[in-house]
Amino acid sequence: MLSIESSEILDAELGQCIADDPLAALSAMTVLKAAITQREQQAVFSALEEHSWREVGTALGVSKQAAFQRFGPAWAVVTKAKLSKASWKQTVKQRLAG
Repeated sequence: MLSIESSEILDAELGQCIADDPLAALSAMTVLKAAITQREQQAVFSALEEHSWREVGTALGVSKQAAFQRFGPAWAVVTKAKLSKASWKQTVKQRLAG
């Protein structure tokens, strides 16, 4: 599991990279941001299997509306493709109810 210590180590390494070669640091941060964005979406979708948008928003430090606005469209496409129409409607109701 990612720990505070892990994030502190990464922060220190990025700081050193900036000091050594700012352009290389920018390139590294661009790659890291893309990876984090992809993993964040994966975590949101996984969390929504058992949790509401409100809970996901809280974990992200935003409102449920902000979380849904950011991740909802992609989640809807992926989830709708996996479920029957009735299951889809029930899932949406459950996730929005929280």
